[in-house]
Amino acid sequence: MAAAVQRNYDPNNRDEVQAVLRREIRAARLKVTLDRQLHRPTSDAVKRLAALDLPPFVDERRTRNVDQDH
Repeated sequence: MAAAVQRNYDPNNRDEVQAVLRREIRAARLKVTLDRQLHRPTSDAVKRLAALDLPPFVDERRTRNVDQDH
């Protein structure tokens, strides 16, 4: 039986999903760094996550303001 996944974000909200992904990538990068310094192994999944590019940060308020100015 699989464990239930509890999300703290709306999977339909692109900004929230990207924010969570950015946080997870940063955490993976930190883990890789700490594991290297402490001579511990790092799982392949964490290494792959750490290697991802961070998704872009889009400020919805700024986008709306630019659109309204024109």
